[in-house]
Amino acid sequence: MAAFDSETTELLRSILDDVWESLSSEERACTSKTLIAVRLLELAAAGERDPIRLRTEAMTGVVTLVG
Repeated sequence: MAAFDSETTELLRSILDDVWESLSSEERACTSKTLIAVRLLELAAAGERDPIRLRTEAMTGVVTLVG
């Protein structure tokens, strides 16, 4: 289990909220905020900290689930 500093935690929370708010109602119905959070945590645990890549990868997961 990875531990994150407060800066990383705030970054991940912000990206999670941004991604969730950017989804259409159809996309929200086909996924959960928890699944997006898990994906972000996996990426961060692997060392990713770039906000653009984190957001892109989180969105890719949603598109895969919906598509």
